[in-house]
Amino acid sequence: NLFTLSSLFCGLYATILAAAGQAADDYYRAALVITFAIFFDAFDGRVARLTKTQSAFGVEIDSLSDVVSFGVAPATLIYRWSLAEVGTVGLLVSFAFVACGAIRLARFNLIAHREAAAGAKPGKYIIGLPIPGAAGVLVSLVVANHVAGGNLRGATVLLAIVTIGLSLLMVSRVRFRSFKD
Repeated sequence: NLFTLSSLFCGLYATILAAAGQAADDYYRAALVITFAIFFDAFDGRVARLTKTQSAFGVEIDSLSDVVSFGVAPATLIYRWSLAEVGTVGLLVSFAFVACGAIRLARFNLIAHREAAAGAKPGKYIIGLPIPGAAGVLVSLVVANHVAGGNLRGATVLLAIVTIGLSLLMVSRVRFRSFKD
């Protein structure tokens, strides 16, 4: 749970950095902090499985943390960095990312609880793009923009399309490899 709460802290801090957005470096720093959240999230489940401390509480707190760290934080970052330029449309695109991420996590939890009740082990595949992966794509665009000296920022419409595409993949029935085995 300490790894999960570390990820949650990173999500909060990234949201604060992105919301302030006083300088281009604020967006880059927010993207890096979300990357740290991805690191902590990658290890929380593995540590729980390794130490045999998995629990229903851990599943729930992980999902709540993920909504902040990989839903709200990247949506705020993308909105402030670029989508704010298109006003309400940008706000709705950012909200769609958060909403689809929350729906995906709720579906994941229901399936996990159903499998646990049936005594089944987690499968090799999960349904829908995991929210940390979707967040990672958005964050990589901000980092790439920083590396390119700010030359990618003008592609607001393309960024909106990518964000909507990621949102739809999260709630899709497409199967993705889980790597839990």
